[in-house]
Amino acid sequence: MTGASLPVVLIGPMAAGKSHVARHMADHYGLRHVDTDRLIESRHGPIPKLFRARGEEEFRRIEAETVAEILDDPENRECVISLGGGAPMSPLVQPLLEGRTVAYLEVDLDTVRPRIRGNTTRPMLQPDPEARWSQILDERRETFERLATIHLDGRAPRSVAQIAHDLYTALGAPEASALAARGKDRTA
Repeated sequence: MTGASLPVVLIGPMAAGKSHVARHMADHYGLRHVDTDRLIESRHGPIPKLFRARGEEEFRRIEAETVAEILDDPENRECVISLGGGAPMSPLVQPLLEGRTVAYLEVDLDTVRPRIRGNTTRPMLQPDPEARWSQILDERRETFERLATIHLDGRAPRSVAQIAHDLYTALGAPEASALAARGKDRTA
């Protein structure tokens, strides 16, 4: 056991695969998954539209409130929470992550290129998604690394299953197995 505990918060750059890893953890290890971006969209509509209409500052305020709500909810004690790529940069979110298990999903441009090439739906990546993604990662890398208690190698050719298994192991497989068994009992 590494001393890591649940919930675990997944951080990393846009298009790193945080939501996919969290869903895999839910599907294969019985842990709940909460995605902050999906929760925000369910309440406020598509993030690009919200971003354009209300600006980045207001979006980050909404995002921080959502992260705080998720972390404070007792139902989320045994889950994997995936954050949007910019959430950990917020001075409103960073204190919420202190003392938590935070897993940084490290990727590179070669890994995310197929996911972002020609993308027009991510406002932060315009007008040149590949150049902007690289610039944003350079600006955020130190913060991701500083906040992380677990580092996950998400670079290609590693699969979502391999990355999720690494996270499962970092959480301490026996503890995670007990949680998964309890989760299956609840759904039976």
